[in-house]
Amino acid sequence: MSKRIVGLILLLGVSLALGIAMGEVNFGLLQKTMPPMAVSSFNQGTAHVMFVIYGAGGGVVIFIWTLLAMMLAPLFRPAAKK
Repeated sequence: MSKRIVGLILLLGVSLALGIAMGEVNFGLLQKTMPPMAVSSFNQGTAHVMFVIYGAGGGVVIFIWTLLAMMLAPLFRPAAKK
């Protein structure tokens, strides 16, 4: 595999890990703020799955934004002197 493909795979992995970590942190905040009597275990389990899925979606968005920034970066570099 080329270095470019390996770099893109690493970028995707790091972006997804960051997004899932954000989902876990938000679920932790939900657990701390909701009283245990207000949420059933089924709702809590479903919420955890959805927070992780939304976090993974956020990771994909981070990946796409990073790719867009990488593609647009050469347009803003100064021209080389001849």
